[in-house]
Amino acid sequence: MIRRGKRAIDRRSIHQRLQSKQHTIVLLMCFAGWLLPHALWAQESSIDKPGRTLKVCVDPRVELLSIIFRLAGNPEYNQGKVDSYTSDVEKHFALYRNHPVVDLAGRLRKTRGVSYDACMSMAVHVTDAFSLNEKTPFDPHPATLDGRWTVQQAREFLKAARHFVTESDFKTFIQRHEHFYETSVSRMESLLLKEGHLEWFDQFFGARPGAGFTLALGMLNGGACYGARIRLADGKEQLYCILGVWATDAKGLPRFDRNMLPTVVHEFCHSYTNSLVDKHEAQLKHAGETIFPHVEPAMTRQAYSNWKTMMYESLVRACVVRYTHTYEGADAAARAIRQEQRRQFLWMKELSDLLGEYEADRKRYATLDSFFPRIASFFDDYAVDFAKRQGALQSKLPKIVSLIPANEADDVDPDLEAIKITFDRPMQDRMWAVVGGGTHFPEITGDISYDSARKILTVPVKLKPNWSYEFYLNSDTFQTFRSAEGFVLKPVHVTFKTAGSR
Repeated sequence: MIRRGKRAIDRRSIHQRLQSKQHTIVLLMCFAGWLLPHALWAQESSIDKPGRTLKVCVDPRVELLSIIFRLAGNPEYNQGKVDSYTSDVEKHFALYRNHPVVDLAGRLRKTRGVSYDACMSMAVHVTDAFSLNEKTPFDPHPATLDGRWTVQQAREFLKAARHFVTESDFKTFIQRHEHFYETSVSRMESLLLKEGHLEWFDQFFGARPGAGFTLALGMLNGGACYGARIRLADGKEQLYCILGVWATDAKGLPRFDRNMLPTVVHEFCHSYTNSLVDKHEAQLKHAGETIFPHVEPAMTRQAYSNWKTMMYESLVRACVVRYTHTYEGADAAARAIRQEQRRQFLWMKELSDLLGEYEADRKRYATLDSFFPRIASFFDDYAVDFAKRQGALQSKLPKIVSLIPANEADDVDPDLEAIKITFDRPMQDRMWAVVGGGTHFPEITGDISYDSARKILTVPVKLKPNWSYEFYLNSDTFQTFRSAEGFVLKPVHVTFKTAGSR
């Protein structure tokens, strides 16, 4: 696979698709941070489960937190793909990069790890984007508010954020983009009306009375998506999928297709499964700590930094496989499993099969919580032989013997005409994954090819002087470099710098 900019070419890329039966749901647009009693745009129809509604919106609370942490330099909030919107954000808020709330956000990231889903957790725990009051009291610390926020720091942050809202005229920014938000919401609603299956959550996890669903489009988040939830004083819950926008049409407007549905299901599932992992943490800890070191590099690249987060993601992803199996069939589920295994969730097939047993015996297991002792036992059994099997596998994996130019070299001749990768064994012919994009990806000038022994891969390139380059050989998503026996090369990050012109 060669990836340049926003386009990717993969000789064996697999696009997961969902083919779902028609199901009608209620969709309401929420605007300016709360649901309007008379929405500017609304479409209603009957649903299978009375009282279950899905709100689709651009939530100003999400946009506000995204903007603040973008200005603070958080990389996950600096990957917006809607160029016109990102440009408007830069123009409107450029003067506020040194605002006290931005400085505070930067410190919270460094000292408390407040980033990724912690930012979105705060967004859903305030009443609206303008008063920024606590939607549920922060003292004592709400169970649904991410633990990286202390009560004192959360209140200090909101106080500074209120000043930011006023001084930056955030309200005017939101108002100027109302039509853009409406268009985006309408497009997502159209997709969900055709393909959404909200009824699956009650069917799979068990009834959850008082839970409402909100899908908020994160306009600055690119491919980063989050699951969040809040439990209110009356016991009701609001479950959130905060869906990044990573695709646009020819006019630069957000575009949504059915390939995004597994991500929507994934983020809503977090509101169900994370609390189960927390509840059964003691039973999962030994297996998690045994397995995690063997997959740590791949997990870290995906921002999963510890065994518990790995468990969160394992269970969510297995649930999404079951969703895919229900509405797409066994072949699509098998493709989804292979995709997760490439991300080093190597136990995905066995875990999915176990959840299949849960689905088949709902008289005995009314909820996934009641089935969880089986899940804990599965991970205990899996961990016993996992380290031994991983050790045996290492000897079979292909390895890179040499690179021209050498990895991390800082004086590469800019007249070099080809990158050469030498492997320790024959590789599958016409199969490679040179992954990267943007201005720091080498310009490829000809056909990539192996030598007759299929041990040396030649990549014709044109380099610039005084320039840094980087790319991956295989990645967590694209793993086409394989030995002749079919074993996958572990991802290798390659960087080098060229010298000046002669």
